[in-house]
Amino acid sequence: MTPYQTRTFRTLIGQRLRERRLALGMTQEEVAWEAGVAQGSISYYEQGKNEVPLAVLIALCRALQIAPVQIVPALEPSEFGTDQPSKAS
Repeated sequence: MTPYQTRTFRTLIGQRLRERRLALGMTQEEVAWEAGVAQGSISYYEQGKNEVPLAVLIALCRALQIAPVQIVPALEPSEFGTDQPSKAS
C-alpha cells in the first residue's frame, strides 16, 4: 500500500471504532479501561493518527462488542483509494 492508502486505511478503522463507541454510548475512557489501553491511544486510533496493533484491535472489538471484520475495511481499492489525491502544479 502507498502511504496515502495506509493513512486512509487507518482513518477508516478509526471512524468505525468511534462510530461503534458512540452507538454504544461509551466514552473513550470506558473503552480504554475495558481494552486495557490508555485513553489517549483511543483518541489517536479514532483520529487515524496511530495504527492499531492487532492485539489491541481485538481487545477494542471485545470492548465494543463487535467483530474485527466489521471494523477493518475490505482491502479493495474502491474502499480506501488507489491513488493519492492530485497535487496542484
